[in-house]
Amino acid sequence: MIAVSDLFRVSLRQVVRQRSFGVVFSIALGITAFIVLAVLGREIRYKIGQDMVLMGGVNVIQISMDDAQYPGQPRREFYPETVEALRALPGVGLVSCNIRSGKSFSLRGEGERTLDVHFIGIDQLFFDVYSLTLDVGRPLDATDVSQRRRVCVLGRDAAKNLYGSPEAALGKLLFLSQDVFEVVGVVSGIMLGSWSQGGFLPYTAHQDRNWGSAKVDRLFVRAVGWEDVSRLTSLIPQTVRAHQAAPYLTLKIQEDQLARLQTTFLWVEALLWLGIAASLMLGGFGIWSGTFAAVRARTREVGLKKAMGGADADILAQFLAEALCKSVAGGILGIALGVVLVKLGGWLLATDMSYPLLFASSAGSIVFSAVIGIAGGLYPAMQASRMDVVTALRFE
Repeated sequence: MIAVSDLFRVSLRQVVRQRSFGVVFSIALGITAFIVLAVLGREIRYKIGQDMVLMGGVNVIQISMDDAQYPGQPRREFYPETVEALRALPGVGLVSCNIRSGKSFSLRGEGERTLDVHFIGIDQLFFDVYSLTLDVGRPLDATDVSQRRRVCVLGRDAAKNLYGSPEAALGKLLFLSQDVFEVVGVVSGIMLGSWSQGGFLPYTAHQDRNWGSAKVDRLFVRAVGWEDVSRLTSLIPQTVRAHQAAPYLTLKIQEDQLARLQTTFLWVEALLWLGIAASLMLGGFGIWSGTFAAVRARTREVGLKKAMGGADADILAQFLAEALCKSVAGGILGIALGVVLVKLGGWLLATDMSYPLLFASSAGSIVFSAVIGIAGGLYPAMQASRMDVVTALRFE
């Protein structure tokens, strides 16, 4: 029986002579992709999902007290403890308070132009919930809300229609009823929609002047990811009603966009895993084909070894070890490339790398590479070990 150290030394030498670099690289490519998806898959899906989510706002849930639709019902509002309970739910990123019914004002812009601008009362988190872009100035902050300041932010379209440009709108004084409000910023964004033609006030200033219902009767909840939306739509009503009466609570989500996004991600993820499987299968087929070619090229060598007393098990072990060396070499190369890409991806995505997950995926990759080598090389190795001595010696 040949020693294990000699077996793998001879096998490695044969692998180098055969120059099976394509097979090794194919396995390495599949292992690299597997490690990257295993370690950074969730973060990659989250980042890509956020970019797609911002295009349609599918991770924003609007919660409203719909009492106005039912005559005789008192106008309810969300209690502060209810808001805090919602913020504590797993999967909730931000919760912004809002007064649902706003108020329109006729404002004079540059020249003689007059424009009706609709203002809604919000808190400082509204801009983050909808991922709005600050064109000039600043957004509303917590101090503006707590001190009920007479400041406002305009949407880009409103600022352009009134003053020609966002820069020209900054610092303007707006006469809203009997009060004067200063424009401290102009915002824009894909998710702003028709609000781009309106303005935003601290909801506390809105309440002081009894504009609209003067109650916080709508909340904007931003889920951490689109995967959390479906679960939160069932948890939110339970949480609200556990803290206060809310018989006519309504939830609004972008159902069609969410369904399309889920389908898109399902196909993308399936195609990614299919690509990994195809790369690994290609490597396994390469090992199978290469081992068959090696057996055929060394048929007389096999016959000579058997004539000199070589056991079938030794022949089987040698060809199987060669196949195993190819696959494990591909696995090691794939792990090295995977670690580099994981570190680079973690830096680009500004996230920490999970070392336990990296170790587990690397260990699994080595085992899987060995399985591919054994599966691809076993049958050709068995054919070599069962070869007839006389027929092998006569092979040309």
